[in-house]
Amino acid sequence: MKKVLLTALVAGTISVASAQNSAVNSAVLNHKNGTLDKALADIEKATEHKKTKDKAKTWFYRGVIYQDMIGNPIYGKLTDENTPLVILESFDKTVELDGQNGEFAKQVPERKQMLYGQVLNQAVEFHNNQDWPKAIEKYELAHKISPEDTTAVLYAAYASTADNKYDQAIGFYDELLKMGHKTEDVYKAKVQLQQATEASDEAVMETLANGLKEHPNSVYLMQEELKYYLKNDRADEAMAKLDKAIAADPKNGSLYAVKGNLLERKKDMDGAREVYKKAIEADPTNFDAYYNLGVLEYNRGTEVNNRAAKMDYATYQKKGKALEAEAKKYYQASLPYFEKAHEIRPDDKATVQNLVNVYTRLGRKADAEKISAKLN
Repeated sequence: MKKVLLTALVAGTISVASAQNSAVNSAVLNHKNGTLDKALADIEKATEHKKTKDKAKTWFYRGVIYQDMIGNPIYGKLTDENTPLVILESFDKTVELDGQNGEFAKQVPERKQMLYGQVLNQAVEFHNNQDWPKAIEKYELAHKISPEDTTAVLYAAYASTADNKYDQAIGFYDELLKMGHKTEDVYKAKVQLQQATEASDEAVMETLANGLKEHPNSVYLMQEELKYYLKNDRADEAMAKLDKAIAADPKNGSLYAVKGNLLERKKDMDGAREVYKKAIEADPTNFDAYYNLGVLEYNRGTEVNNRAAKMDYATYQKKGKALEAEAKKYYQASLPYFEKAHEIRPDDKATVQNLVNVYTRLGRKADAEKISAKLN
């Protein structure tokens, strides 16, 4: 009698296990046949039963079935915003149970890459609709799925900035830097956001210093750093840094251009003029040097003109014409610099506007009208 009962018990055990394994197999078959609703019902049963809940195959197919429902014209309605997270958890569970080299774990990376694309597409759709919180949520999930990919983090920073969540955006830029995505644009954006949030000078200068380690020739980062040196009465330090950099790289036109900018800020216009000319010698295509030389000459003409404009009538009759002629020489001197700057950057609106002003001052109406058309 005892032997019969034992046999019955064993038979019952085999029957139950077989039924549950059959649930996984049925889920796989239904998935293959495209009946994803039935496949889902089967696989969810398998994830709860003690005989199959710890099987890598169970969790892998759970992830696959849910994933293939996304965007499906029939079964897509069975998914929701949490579905991608369910899929990710299923694939992570697969690797946990199967080990990195298991039969099903080996298939997870490809599936995760597919999931990354699906979630990123959802994020972009929210982004295009300017639903910033939802877009950011999806970008963060995409980053969680593919931690090495920088695209989702970068666009999360853009979305946070668009949503005026500047501190959040700074956090995403910091994440990019940790990931090794240390482009000049990342440092530039972080600096601008720090300035918008009124971060301490020390914090901004730290970002600028780190950026310049990666991009020592960045004109923007150098100029911003100089602003803070000047603001904190450290102009001599700034000049010393520039001179050291120039000594190490004497053919770098950008360094001379930045030094000229610093000299301008120190009201040493003659010194700035000479350094800008050195920048052009070192780099005949240096836009900043040409543009700034044009501005310096133009401003000299404006200063002389303003002196004439302030004269009373009697004084103007005696000296006004001579001053206007002197101003015209400065305007004429500025012209080749602005024209060269325009040649280097034809789309720069400030240069075009300055050319309109110079041509007008010189009485070249036709040239002024021709160049002003580029502003429209």
